[in-house]
Amino acid sequence: MIRATRLIAHRWALPDPARSAAGTWGERQSLLLVVEDDSGHVGLGEAAPLPGYSRDTFERARSELRALLGGEFPEREPNVPCRANLDAASASITSFAARSALEAALLDVWAQREEAPAWALFAPGAGPETAAVAAWLPDGVAAALKAAHAERALGTAAFKVKLDARRGLAEGVATLVELRRTFGPEMTLRADANQSATPGELEPHLARLRELGLEWLEEPTADPLSKPLGVPIALDESLGRPSLPPLADRPDVVALVLKPTALGGLSTCLALAEHAELHGRASVASHTLEGPVAFMTAATLAFAVPQRAAHGLGPHGQRLTGASCPALSSRQHELLRWSEPGFGLSVEQALAGASIDATERP
Repeated sequence: MIRATRLIAHRWALPDPARSAAGTWGERQSLLLVVEDDSGHVGLGEAAPLPGYSRDTFERARSELRALLGGEFPEREPNVPCRANLDAASASITSFAARSALEAALLDVWAQREEAPAWALFAPGAGPETAAVAAWLPDGVAAALKAAHAERALGTAAFKVKLDARRGLAEGVATLVELRRTFGPEMTLRADANQSATPGELEPHLARLRELGLEWLEEPTADPLSKPLGVPIALDESLGRPSLPPLADRPDVVALVLKPTALGGLSTCLALAEHAELHGRASVASHTLEGPVAFMTAATLAFAVPQRAAHGLGPHGQRLTGASCPALSSRQHELLRWSEPGFGLSVEQALAGASIDATERP
């Protein structure tokens, strides 16, 4: 029998504020859901909606997770795909972040019972031992070049630059141009506008963006599916729509960026990844600046999808290290298929570096 035994609200400061067109964040607030079974296995899930980006709120996630405390959850059906088990277990949850936390906590327990890492419940056969990650570069040409040099020395090969139309697109485009000039065609470059631009604001920059050989431009406008722009497109925020993206009709859409916290858990992300693979498109796992448990959830996703492109899982704070995230390599430029059961994290490791606001029990 599996029960929800604790809900721990906590927060931590990011060492450097993170900024995109969706907002600026210097601190993160999160909920750690703890579930336990009769054999003493402890499963962890994290709910951390990102203000300004997520479609739900911290309080909504907290309310739904609080209602689960003391409740019992189903065992894993061994002859049913793990994705279907997770989807059934979380079907009544409406908060996307809460649903992700519940699915992660159950997966953690189920994997521990099988003495297997969480990723093995989706990809039990032979697969890549590592997965590449992309680095999110800071704003400004000089800062981005400095960070890119440091990341390339560690082995990172893919880089993302944020474009924010509210502050003007010129600086971000100039950063991309200088990166390409400095590092040449072997550098994998991505841009992400977080739906901030209009087609008219993009138009003066499209010729230059086409010349850069971008791997993709992520969410260029509020409706990135309105018409092709002549550059490869990746979808992120748009995946929150209830219907699957029309990949068969849009060859310019080359990738889906999957964030369990924002999309409602691993089961939703894996359904989207299956749709992408059916059409020969890439799926990459990414984060919303959460803590170690949500990072490990996204890392599980990274090893459960076909490896077509670097994942958006570069570490984004001092809490994310090899000690707190077994999926991170010591150089932090790639993910490793960890061997520890479940996510390989204790409650203490999951909360290291955070301030505890409250602990709720049944």
